[in-house]
Amino acid sequence: MMSGTNISRNKTTFRRRGITTALLTVLVTFNCLDLAAVANSVTYSAPSDNQNANFTGEVPVKQIGSLLLPKAVVQFKNTEVNVLAVPDWLFDRSVVLSGALVKAQVDVQGKSSNLRGLVYFIEGQWLSNLSSTNAIDVIDTVSGDRLRGRIRSRLDNAFAFKPETGPIQKLSFSDIKNINSPRAYVFTITSDSSKVIPTDSSIEFDANTIAFSPTFGRAYVAKIAKLPKSTLAGTESGISNSQIALLTAGNVIVDLAPAIAIPLALNSHNTSAAQQQINLFVSEQSRAAGIPVPLNYSTHAP
Repeated sequence: MMSGTNISRNKTTFRRRGITTALLTVLVTFNCLDLAAVANSVTYSAPSDNQNANFTGEVPVKQIGSLLLPKAVVQFKNTEVNVLAVPDWLFDRSVVLSGALVKAQVDVQGKSSNLRGLVYFIEGQWLSNLSSTNAIDVIDTVSGDRLRGRIRSRLDNAFAFKPETGPIQKLSFSDIKNINSPRAYVFTITSDSSKVIPTDSSIEFDANTIAFSPTFGRAYVAKIAKLPKSTLAGTESGISNSQIALLTAGNVIVDLAPAIAIPLALNSHNTSAAQQQINLFVSEQSRAAGIPVPLNYSTHAP
């Protein structure tokens, strides 16, 4: 029969285990929530003598082409466009695609407004997942010319463009009608609410969804979107976000503060190794509390 001291110690241990697991479950669940329901807005600024039409704001996005974008947003800052997503092994957003807003316009249809634009992605950890680096860019100009070659870089509100024949030339955004390329996308943001900002006559729109359509091979229907293998620092094999949730639900984490650094933050091996570290910690805590634990639990428990 267990003594009164051991019974009290066991009650305290189980209570700590329940509280800690509940807290970690809340943290993981909150991190995995889709925050698309949070109100977002995008501001449209009309073209002027010294700037092109542009957007500023942030909109949630789930997919671009065949790229699955977990907990992602598109951030507009004038003519800069950044796509931030959370790779499976991380909890913070990172820039996975970065590009230039070549064209921006607003179409009003009754009470609804469609914010449209053309973006060309130039950089980002997942840029190679959009196309081969050798894929050709075909640019239709406002003057009616069609140019074949490769966009090499951005030069303020212009591109450094290398034609298939001839030297590199500077091509202004205002001279571009369309870009046919696997790195170019047309996007649409639909809004039912807007207001004029008196200070600069720009227009602010409620914006909770954005859809991207490829300019290259439009007849092609993308297959099910997939999450690219990340090359970002800190995404080495370990415990994925979904696996952390499963481990938490299984009530295998006893004390958050000392335990979390061992199996989750510092583990550089696979999930099996992390599970063994968690089991070892659980067994040590249980023995310290006077709870009988099989000798082989710490290394062979599933």
